[in-house]
Amino acid sequence: MPENRDALEALTRAHMRPVAFAVKTNVMYDGSLDEESPVHGSAVSFKIGDYLHIFEKFDANWWVGRKVKEGADIGFIPSPDRLEQLILQKAPVGKLDRVKNGSANGPPAAAPAKESQKEGEEGATGVRVSAPPVIEKKKGFLGKKCETRSPFDVVPIMRPVVMVGPSLKGYEVTDMLQKAVFEFLKNKFEGRIIITHVGADLSLGKTSVLNNPSNRKLLEKSSLSRAKDLAEVQAEIERIFELSRNMKVILIDCDTINHPSQLAETSLAPIMVYLKITSTKVLQRLIKSRGATQSRHMNIQVVATEKLDQCDPEQFDLTLDEFQLEEACEHVAEYLEAYWRATRPPRQPNIE
Repeated sequence: MPENRDALEALTRAHMRPVAFAVKTNVMYDGSLDEESPVHGSAVSFKIGDYLHIFEKFDANWWVGRKVKEGADIGFIPSPDRLEQLILQKAPVGKLDRVKNGSANGPPAAAPAKESQKEGEEGATGVRVSAPPVIEKKKGFLGKKCETRSPFDVVPIMRPVVMVGPSLKGYEVTDMLQKAVFEFLKNKFEGRIIITHVGADLSLGKTSVLNNPSNRKLLEKSSLSRAKDLAEVQAEIERIFELSRNMKVILIDCDTINHPSQLAETSLAPIMVYLKITSTKVLQRLIKSRGATQSRHMNIQVVATEKLDQCDPEQFDLTLDEFQLEEACEHVAEYLEAYWRATRPPRQPNIE
């Protein structure tokens, strides 16, 4: 079949192509039973929260890409249009509007994601797929407004690494320890790492504000100062996206980020690393050792550490709580080596 030959050529071609863009999934899809894949058995399955590298758009229904996972091969990924078709096929009559547009009675965003990820539902084709979560907006004149998230969120090709802790940036203990880790990684990943400083407040870069055309009037009404800040943040986010095309490890030294929640609503999808000091007494001794000027700000630093300790561990991709700094450095290096391998597809077998 000509279509099958074209599909095989697309898979072969992808091994020689750079990654075009990357997405984070908001739905689950089990392609093991999808008989409409351009090449039988080549559909890429994924869960909610997976990251996918896309090499090209094959047609309206299929993309060529792979899961960002060590050893994962290149295959066919259903496009948002195809996923919507599958979701509508499985939706019971009366729920189609909620799947397509959301409703005031829709569940909160987190609930359907967890339930769907466990089971999914089979559509008419037997393919297991889940509907994207419904997001409730603020209550307005006509009641709560809901919208359905896209099946995919576009994210940087290489997820930037952001380090927080042990306390606040701008204070000597935190800056000193983070700098030591940065220097170690700079040497360990020489030629494979980009360390970039960001002074703008990236927490202002919420996807809903920057990427939604309906918010342009809101931005226009903002004060000149705020509009300037948002423009600066948007420029920095675009710069990080562009840096990620180099396929190197990106380490962001950001002045304003001290908590994972600050970047949760941005499109950066960072690898959050928590440099943790487990003992408050040890932190206090370190602060005192930096002199009277730092000791005067003891309380604010301790409170910041306590706030990080109260975070759900799942808010961090990696927690460095080793007693020795050298061990923490080796730990993060090992994690990033694994991530590096995950972003590279296995070599294409020789085809005679």
